[in-house]
Amino acid sequence: MHLKIHRQTKIAFITISLLLSTTFFIQNVGSSLEISSPPANHINYTTSDPLYITNDSDLAGNATSGDGSASTPYVIEGLSIITGDANAIYITGTTVNFTIRDCYLVGSNKGIWIEIAPSNSVEISNNIVSGNNIGIRVDYADYTNITDNICQNSGEGIYLQVSDYAYLENNTCFGGVHGIYTWTSTHCTFVDNKLYSNSEHGLLLFQDSNYNNITYNKCYSNGREGIYLSNSMFSSVTHNECYLNNYNGIYINQGSLNSFENNYLHNNNRDGIKIMSSSSNTVANNTLYNNDWYGINNLYATSTSILDNNATKDGFGIFVGSQGDYDALSVGGNTVNGKPLGYINGLGEATLAPNVYGQLILVFCNGTTVKDDTIKDTSIALIIVGCENVTVDNCNFDNNNYGSIRLDNSIETTIQNTKCSYNEEYGGVYISGATNTTLYNITANHNQFGIYLSGATVFNISYSTITSNSWYNTRFSGSVAGNIRYNVITNSGNYGMLLYYCDYTNISYNSFEDNLGYAIYSDSDSMFNWIHHNAFINNNQGDTQAYDDSLLNMWDDPLNMEGNYWDDWVSGNYTLDGIAAANDSYPLGDIPPGVIISEFNQFSLLIFLLPAAFVSMAIIRKRKR
Repeated sequence: MHLKIHRQTKIAFITISLLLSTTFFIQNVGSSLEISSPPANHINYTTSDPLYITNDSDLAGNATSGDGSASTPYVIEGLSIITGDANAIYITGTTVNFTIRDCYLVGSNKGIWIEIAPSNSVEISNNIVSGNNIGIRVDYADYTNITDNICQNSGEGIYLQVSDYAYLENNTCFGGVHGIYTWTSTHCTFVDNKLYSNSEHGLLLFQDSNYNNITYNKCYSNGREGIYLSNSMFSSVTHNECYLNNYNGIYINQGSLNSFENNYLHNNNRDGIKIMSSSSNTVANNTLYNNDWYGINNLYATSTSILDNNATKDGFGIFVGSQGDYDALSVGGNTVNGKPLGYINGLGEATLAPNVYGQLILVFCNGTTVKDDTIKDTSIALIIVGCENVTVDNCNFDNNNYGSIRLDNSIETTIQNTKCSYNEEYGGVYISGATNTTLYNITANHNQFGIYLSGATVFNISYSTITSNSWYNTRFSGSVAGNIRYNVITNSGNYGMLLYYCDYTNISYNSFEDNLGYAIYSDSDSMFNWIHHNAFINNNQGDTQAYDDSLLNMWDDPLNMEGNYWDDWVSGNYTLDGIAAANDSYPLGDIPPGVIISEFNQFSLLIFLLPAAFVSMAIIRKRKR
């Protein structure tokens, strides 16, 4: 009697805890279909010890009905099993048919574990499984039906291992690590499942889980992907909704010949669909809305067909490598914000008509001009890959999710008189592996980075306004042989300029003002840079305004015995922070002529062309304020 009361009390306590936990998830996830209370037919459970069944006789002895035939399977139902360290129901070694339904299972190992059962002999339906290492696990059992179950707060909600042709419908899995996880399970169907608030993935198909059909599932608010296919082939992913996932809505990595069609992917924190290191996948007729990075990101995935997708407030990233890889893609019929995606491969000398495209991707073009164009509310407004002699002039690429301009592995590019501001992620101008690049009169404000060069060789940046970017105003990584002159670099949330493996660059006649961190930070691997005739005003919150760990940079012009203007300099050398103990040996008492101070940056070009006397008067007035 005492034992019975104790068990009932324990059941009541855990039931209340589960209801409170469910209420928490409802409040955090919102209006989607959730679980508010157990179904009415789950009220009258029979308390049971864990079941450990290893043969047909054990199964018959624990069944409430049935004879094990296909038409009348053994039925285990209506049990409440709460265990601290064992499996609630473990079944192996059977040769007959059975059903587990309407059970309430709480434990620290597995709620239901089926191991090695004949094909088409197992049905698992309408159970509530909670707080387990794995909620429902099926190993080496083909044609298993798993429907209408609730798996909450378990490591893996449902786990299939080497179990082909499984059918999973209308299961709800939340609060675990993965909602549903398959390993080497093929020809399975996943339909109308709800997988949310798991710490990693909603649905993970892993390691040769091929020929699967994934349709009409909702996967949302997961810590990584909504749906993730890894090393999987020949699967169909259609009519799913994936949203509010912390990484991507759908992610395919090292998988081939899959199709992703008619999915709705929105408000994910990275990409709607990401295809990486894969081949011959089809991505068609998907609806993409407001994903933080790209709606569709094809990253080193070859022979992809990207057709008839509609993106709103995001766009497309297509990066595959060689010209032959680009030629093997099939890209067409896609729209961005109601306009065509301008995916242009191999165009020669031509000026594109402005304001036609919702996003522009130029690959292996030569002599192409983009002029007077405005592109906004996409992922990256303009992507240039493998091009030569491209000119971008008088464009406005503000207010994009991921950035304004991305330039990859291109030669002789000129970007001028262009605005690249108010982008939510990397921001203004991102350049990777380019040679002979000119940036002139760029406005890059209120991004994470204003201008970011990685692996660039021979570059010129001049007369640009780079201000109020949250990470760094400018970053130069692995870049060589630059001229950075006559720019206004102010109000960064961190450094005004970061030099990281940046060599042989002339940094002169720039104004660095009011950057929260150092105006210039140079790491120990940035060498032979020449920094002179700049104005440093109120950077690093009044402390030393620059930092240098390299022994091989020069912070003045020894030939003319002129260095930089530092508004906190008193006398003698100006010594920088950093292990190099670098010095400006010739600090200037006045702002060098030609340096543009931020109050006047909107008139920067005009001021530079006016007589030197007028510039000097403006500088004197500025210093007296």
